[in-house]
Amino acid sequence: MPSEGIDAAVSLADELYRRRAEGDVGLKLLATLDSCQGAADSYEIQWRVSRAMFLDGQGAKDDALKRSALKRDALKRDALRFHEAGIAHGRIAARLSPDGVEGHFWLGVNIALLAEHANTLRAAVAVLQARAELRRAASICPEYHGAGPLRVLGRLEHKSPWFLGGSMKRSRAYYDRALELAAGNCVTLMYAAELAIDVGESGRASDLLRRIVASPLDPAWEFEQQRDKLAAMAMLARLK
Repeated sequence: MPSEGIDAAVSLADELYRRRAEGDVGLKLLATLDSCQGAADSYEIQWRVSRAMFLDGQGAKDDALKRSALKRDALKRDALRFHEAGIAHGRIAARLSPDGVEGHFWLGVNIALLAEHANTLRAAVAVLQARAELRRAASICPEYHGAGPLRVLGRLEHKSPWFLGGSMKRSRAYYDRALELAAGNCVTLMYAAELAIDVGESGRASDLLRRIVASPLDPAWEFEQQRDKLAAMAMLARLK
């Protein structure tokens, strides 16, 4: 396969990810891959498509929160379809490179988010599958994506019911480990603050939220930092 086509597609995927605040990352990426020979068998392409589908799914979910009930339901269905596509490409990536952290991580993230939109039985299966993929990613490289495997495992433990293995204690342990590896990651700090609020530790939550507000700019995480700084300030106001 022509490596220059794959290399160009990888570069485009990474550029779109850097510009993720503009939205439609996955749709823009997929629109360019039809003519990219070898993309279907490229690990570097497949995990990036899975990542892009995660972003589009999150975008649809965020839009749904701002719309009327009718439009909200349609956007939720869009989010589900994006995450389903992310899972399909993530499975290909994990098959192409079983020891690659990226494939397992983005596969696990998409499965976890699909659980938010699926019916009860499908959601239960998705939680278990997501946990397995994220544990695999954590065993390969826990530092990946700002300690992403540990962060998302913590989120799963926090949000999953007890009968699916959810545990606030284990969630706290995952967040603590993630923050040891990436102390300034705004997403982990936000998740840890939300957990602290849910277990009644308002002082800890305030400390974590202040860390988000005071954090220096990280160009690689600018989109998330801008979003989470605003959310952190609003949450701090409510905690006073």
